[in-house]
Amino acid sequence: MKPLIGVATDPFRREFTDTPLGGVTIETLDYFWLLSRLTEMICASVENAGGIPVLLRAARDEEDIDASISYMNGFVFSGGEDIDPAVYGAVSNGSLTPNTLRDKFEFSLMKKAIDKDMPILGICRGCQMMNVVMGGTLYQDMPSIREEWELHSRSDVTNGYVHDVDILKPEIFPLNRTKTMHVNSMHHQGIEGHAEGLEVAAMTFDGLTESIVSMRHKFLLGVQWHPECLSAKDPVQADIFTKLIKAAE
Repeated sequence: MKPLIGVATDPFRREFTDTPLGGVTIETLDYFWLLSRLTEMICASVENAGGIPVLLRAARDEEDIDASISYMNGFVFSGGEDIDPAVYGAVSNGSLTPNTLRDKFEFSLMKKAIDKDMPILGICRGCQMMNVVMGGTLYQDMPSIREEWELHSRSDVTNGYVHDVDILKPEIFPLNRTKTMHVNSMHHQGIEGHAEGLEVAAMTFDGLTESIVSMRHKFLLGVQWHPECLSAKDPVQADIFTKLIKAAE
């Protein structure tokens, strides 16, 4: 039987339910259209790797979260809004509008899944959430810390490459034959203080963490880029999903 992979995402805000199209700004439409595209590409990547994607709506009830844990064989935590700094005990210093319901849901879901050693892939925000759940912190507004980090916020480039990352753990990306790897990039926040138990699997030449992994778990991998956008044509990125599905089987 193919494994069920829960995809934690939120490409539509509930407060927009009764809002006509004309009542939403073009910037908001552009943002949620991007999230919808990324969600579809994650589902396609999971299917192509041999899994069955199941979209998970943010739940308020812990019993609903427990039900997701009991039915799913693995999880993908997708990209999206900045994580509220209150989640990791910090005050807001450049974080953009958070999605509090999603933060609470994904924090609880990921923590319970990690405690049960379930296979987890964290993408972009999901990578950051992995670090936060395990006790780490985030850069809230990367361009304000280092001007050159503005490079990483390129949502206009989805199925192309933006920069290279240095591979520190080649065993995590075995199909990549060199010490560097081409990736895309569309994030405003990044990993600052590393959580205990997580190791850096890839980073930029100027020291920004691009991938984290736990070698103590069955499959616990976070990538700051978006492999779902590249997996159809890039075997290295497709292999990330293949590894998730194999662990979930």
